[in-house]
Amino acid sequence: MMKYKQRGYRDGESPKGRHPETDSEREARQEAWQAARKVRHAMSRDASVVLRCADCGYQTPEQITIEFDTECPKCGSPWHNCRNCKHFDTSARFGCRLTLEKAIPSKTIANLCELFVARVVLDATGKRAKKIDSTTSDPRKAFDDLFKK
Repeated sequence: MMKYKQRGYRDGESPKGRHPETDSEREARQEAWQAARKVRHAMSRDASVVLRCADCGYQTPEQITIEFDTECPKCGSPWHNCRNCKHFDTSARFGCRLTLEKAIPSKTIANLCELFVARVVLDATGKRAKKIDSTTSDPRKAFDDLFKK
């Protein structure tokens, strides 16, 4: 028994339940799903592993080595700080997933923490990090390379 008798309320339901789907309806639904899936995955899904600056978002290839005095080439902030560390977690004690003896007062300035491991991220936005050994400084050549067959 239906609670509301207004038109439009649960019109799709019948007292006996839904009618069973025929084989042709099922095949048509599967084909539509496959076609939609092909369109969705038609674009390139290239991704690269990069180091991303916590302050400005600048991306560099993961091959660079981070020393205590390494700075971001774009904004000049230090790379060797808590916010760029793999173990940084604001909900953990002292802001680190590992056990620290004492808290580090500022998470944005360079520190001498021995537990530092650079946080690498998978960039799948379509923007590629600049390669260190890039030889395409000529804009015309770079444009032609885009449409090369």
